[in-house]
Amino acid sequence: MDLAQYRRINTIIERDSADATYKYALLRGVIEICQQASHLREEDGDAVSFPLGLLVEKWLLYYYPIFAAPAFIPQKNGETPDQDTGKVVSFRKHFVPVIDYYRDRGGISVFYSDYAHGTMPAEIRPAFRALVKAVRKTITEMPMKHLGYSQSKEHYSVFDYNRPLYRLSGDSPVDRASLIENSGRFSLSRDLCTVFEHFGGFISGEECLLKKWAEFSAAADKTGTVTEEGMLSLLTKTPTTERAIADARTIYRSIFEEEGTLTCVWSGRAISSPEAMHIDHVLPFSVWKNNDLWNLLPALDFINTRKRDRIPDPSLLESRRDCIIGYWDLLHDHAPRPFEREITVSLLGLEAPKSDWQDRAFDHLAEKCAYLIHVRGYAAWTP
Repeated sequence: MDLAQYRRINTIIERDSADATYKYALLRGVIEICQQASHLREEDGDAVSFPLGLLVEKWLLYYYPIFAAPAFIPQKNGETPDQDTGKVVSFRKHFVPVIDYYRDRGGISVFYSDYAHGTMPAEIRPAFRALVKAVRKTITEMPMKHLGYSQSKEHYSVFDYNRPLYRLSGDSPVDRASLIENSGRFSLSRDLCTVFEHFGGFISGEECLLKKWAEFSAAADKTGTVTEEGMLSLLTKTPTTERAIADARTIYRSIFEEEGTLTCVWSGRAISSPEAMHIDHVLPFSVWKNNDLWNLLPALDFINTRKRDRIPDPSLLESRRDCIIGYWDLLHDHAPRPFEREITVSLLGLEAPKSDWQDRAFDHLAEKCAYLIHVRGYAAWTP
């Protein structure tokens, strides 16, 4: 591993000028993608690439809570609530109709659910497409272009993207898989990707990127209403889990009514009643921020309490392989479209499910568990 890349990125964070929060959003997004999306990674010599749509999605989730906050929070030096004059965040105006539409419909959680499942109502789709185009344009023409220029005196010296970008037409699908598949790719060096995989948590944590993002926002606000603590709360906000868990619970209850019993995914013991069933995140939500159906499996209440936020040990995962795949098959039978959308993006790498999709998905799940334990240092767990 080339630690010069680690020193370089820290120097960029400290010394590159910041007129807006774009630099922090770009670095945070790329770090999370390098850590979470190995199944979507492609290699070309000393460079690796990922779908640019993943980065667009990260920005949508980062900036939504900030722009939806009751008080105006500047994300650019000199930005004011009057978006018709002065300096403005280039895509804020495109976010407004989307935020306004979902404000009384459940906010960011319902927005994300509609986007992830391809159920976004027709009346808001044009505004969402315009937002996606604006965010992608900002990423590629601003922070991606200028990051690292203070050191190298070259544009696109840290990250780059494949040109020309795919055209996002007015009739293109509005869902997560389509955005990730059809928005082009961005690239970085293999060494920097490795640094992000191993040390990204130290770079993007509250003591570095997020703290600087919060400091910037508080300093840019001239009204005195924006605090660093409030900004850190917004920057770590994610769509809530209740709706996804409720959907999974409904499916398992229907299976329980059909079969009369379920099996605890981790212990193999019978779950005697729906009341004794907990819905477990295989990859803990606090670690992976994933509410897909494939990641929500039934466990006995006391087993799930013991597991908490730990990662299934590789030997445990392998021993429960048939049970996990069996539940995936049941979920696929009961909710084929959402299940396929989610597992395709999160585990299969945008390939349409084939006859061996179960084994390929399981292998990718095992790789992610091994990465979290052996690289990120999370505790392994067995019942």
